[in-house]
Amino acid sequence: MFGLSENPHTWLSGLAAFLLLGLLSPQAARGQPDATAMLRERLGLRRIDLMALDGGRAVVRIPKANDAREVAVLGVVRIDAPMDFLVERFRDVEGFMVSDRVVAQVGTFSAVPSTQDLESLSLPEGDIEALRECKVGNCDVKLPHSAIERIRREVDWSQPGYRDRASEVIASELVQYLRSYMSGGNAALITYHDKGEPLSLAEGFRILHGKSRQVMDGDAGLHDYVEYFPEVGLPGAEDIFYWTVEDFGLKPVTSLDHMMIIRDPATCGSHVYIAIKRIYASHYFHAVIKLATLMPVSERGPQNRTYLVLFARMRFDGGVRGLRRFVLERRLKNYWTLELTSLRSRAVEEYRATRVAAR
Repeated sequence: MFGLSENPHTWLSGLAAFLLLGLLSPQAARGQPDATAMLRERLGLRRIDLMALDGGRAVVRIPKANDAREVAVLGVVRIDAPMDFLVERFRDVEGFMVSDRVVAQVGTFSAVPSTQDLESLSLPEGDIEALRECKVGNCDVKLPHSAIERIRREVDWSQPGYRDRASEVIASELVQYLRSYMSGGNAALITYHDKGEPLSLAEGFRILHGKSRQVMDGDAGLHDYVEYFPEVGLPGAEDIFYWTVEDFGLKPVTSLDHMMIIRDPATCGSHVYIAIKRIYASHYFHAVIKLATLMPVSERGPQNRTYLVLFARMRFDGGVRGLRRFVLERRLKNYWTLELTSLRSRAVEEYRATRVAAR
C-alpha cells in the first residue's frame, strides 16, 4: 500500500499570511477592509494592476524563490459573479476543470473511495511501459517502495493483459493510499522511492508550510486545518478528493488532490478560502499546495463582483535553475494568465445564463 516584487521575502511572507493563514482573526474578520485596499496594501498591487483587473484582465506575477527546488506563482482576477456561484463552480471539480488546457482527465472520489471511482482513469502509456523496468531507487514513475514491490510481484509482463493488470494494481494502490490519508492525514503521506534519494511528501509539505508559520499571528484555525487534517476540524470546512491526468507537453502527470473549501463567518468573515494539497504526483513534483481566496470586491457595493486571488507553491524533486527555471516561470505566467482570463469569461457567461434562465 502507498505508505514578485523586488523584495521576494515580503511577497512570500505576505502571501502566506494572506492566503494560507486566513490572515484574519475572528475579531478582524468582522471588520474587513475593502478588498481593493487589501490587494493594494497587503499584496502590493499598483494602480495599473487594479486598472487591469477592472478591465477584465488577470494580473500574474512570479515571486523569486530562495530555494532552487521551489517555484511560486500568484494570480488575481476580478469576476463579475457572486462568491456563492463561484464556490459552486470550484465544488463541481469535473465541470470546473474540463476546459483547463492541461487537464486531460479528471474525476472525483466517493465518500468512501473505491476503484470504481477510477474506472475512467487511463494511465499514460509511457508510464505503464516504464513500470516494466521499475525498481526501488530506479523508477521512471514516482511511487513508494510498497507499490514498486507489488507491481513486480503481481504483474506478469509476458502476458497480453499486462497493461490492464498494471492499471488495476495502480488503481488499488491509489485508493488504499487515499483511504489512509483520509483517516491519518499527513502521517499517512507517502515517501517516493523512485530515485536514490527517498522523498517524504510529509516533509515536502512541512517545508512549504514553514514560512507561513513564521508570519502566523492571529487565528491559527485555517492553517491548522490545512496542516493537521483530519485531526483538527474547522466549522464550515468541506473536503473534496479528486484525481487528474495533466499533460504539460512533457510526461503526463497523474495526481491525487485534496481540496478544502473553508467558509466560516466567525473565522473567514465574508471571504471564502480554498486550499488544494497535491497528495500524489507521478512525475516532477515533491509537494504542491494551491491557496485561493474569494472575496467581494466591496462589502458595501454590489455583491455580484468577486476577486479571486490564487497562489501556488510547487516543490520539485530536483533543482530548477538557469534556463530551465526561466522557461518554466515564463510558461507558468502565460498559462495562469490564459487560464484565469478564461475562467473569468466562462464564469461570467455561465452566471448570466443562470440569471436569464431564472427569469
